[in-house]
Amino acid sequence: MLRRRGKRTLTPAMLEARDELMQSPPDCPEKYALLNVLRALPRALSLSRNAYLLLLRMVEKTPVESWEMLKTPFIYAHNSTLMSWTGLSLTALRRAVRELADAKMLVPCDGRNGQRGKRWQGAEGEIQVGFNLGSLRHRWPELLGKLEEEKRRRSQVAFLRDAIADLNENVRRVADASGDQEIAMEAARIMRLRRGTEQTDTLSAYYEDMKTLLAGLQPQTKSVDKSSENKGHLVQNSVECTPELAPMDATIGTHYTDRKNNQTLDVVVVAPDRRNRIETMRRAGQADHSDLGEGRERSALRGFRGTAMFYLSVCPDLRDLCSTSTPDRDELADAAEQLSGQIGISYQSWRVGCGILGKFEAAVAVIVMATRREHGESIRHPDAYFRSLVDRGVRNTLFLDRSLYALRDLHGVEKVDMVPPPSKLPAAKPKNRWGSRP
Repeated sequence: MLRRRGKRTLTPAMLEARDELMQSPPDCPEKYALLNVLRALPRALSLSRNAYLLLLRMVEKTPVESWEMLKTPFIYAHNSTLMSWTGLSLTALRRAVRELADAKMLVPCDGRNGQRGKRWQGAEGEIQVGFNLGSLRHRWPELLGKLEEEKRRRSQVAFLRDAIADLNENVRRVADASGDQEIAMEAARIMRLRRGTEQTDTLSAYYEDMKTLLAGLQPQTKSVDKSSENKGHLVQNSVECTPELAPMDATIGTHYTDRKNNQTLDVVVVAPDRRNRIETMRRAGQADHSDLGEGRERSALRGFRGTAMFYLSVCPDLRDLCSTSTPDRDELADAAEQLSGQIGISYQSWRVGCGILGKFEAAVAVIVMATRREHGESIRHPDAYFRSLVDRGVRNTLFLDRSLYALRDLHGVEKVDMVPPPSKLPAAKPKNRWGSRP
């Protein structure tokens, strides 16, 4: 740190930012492109509110042409002008400028002999006094990286909020059926709290609390259903049956009425000889698909069976989301559900994918997407990409096994549990007369 009496104290970060101005920047963003990125990162920049607002005002007041390739974005303003722009006091303004300089967002250009006194506009050939915003060009790649992280964080926050709301619907329905108002009030409290925070850890805790409430209601629901069934059975037995409503037996036979009571039946008679052509065609279609072996070929995995270590090896992000080091299929699916929110998949798309592909197949699709992003593959719209995978699964054109085989070969992890049929095993070579194979 360079301390000089009556002059600005220069920190190592400020000296480094000043040296960066002598080098060519990695990129030269336009003014409004830079403003849009800065406005989308109110918290990710790790700046105070005063420093953040001052930086926005400075960029807004610069001319558009000053952000071109061979020009320098420079802001000249007296302290009184800066105070009028931001509404800050002189002390708060100086602290904000100091914070921005330490963050290498700007480089202060002081007056003659490095004095911090009044600022004036330099004439031609003289050093202008003010703030050089060219440091933002050197921070541009870092700002783009923070923007991507902020997008993923916001997607995860929206995902967790939707998941909590979905669980709340189930809790409220079951609590109303069982008459447990205390749990219903607790679920409503969690719903209010989820709107007051954007921390993913806090929202994950609220999600677990809502799952605990729903799990606590399940045993009560089963007992209530059994008691209602017993009550209905007792009432039915207590009612005296009239001869017209007596149960049918071998002696009474079938009751014939003028009402058409088969509205709920799925059987449709389409021929006078009572042959059901629709049911025959339906059974024929099912018989055609019976050769697939319990839907094995219709699954997106196409019979691919990977161990937990395989999925954890190809996608290391799952390790932090799994509760154990050897998770089962359900734990992997739950971890992939949280991972889907982190990579930008909405909760509604996740629910649709689980309903169409199945929860584990949807989890494998998320793992493949996350692994491709980790390897540098560009997925601009993850939610739309995931929906396209689900749409291919509907048309039976989704082959996740091919992607998993490629990931296995790329990472060199353990082989998957795929044993070829005996007919395709290589035949053993015959032994010679000495007992050894050639």
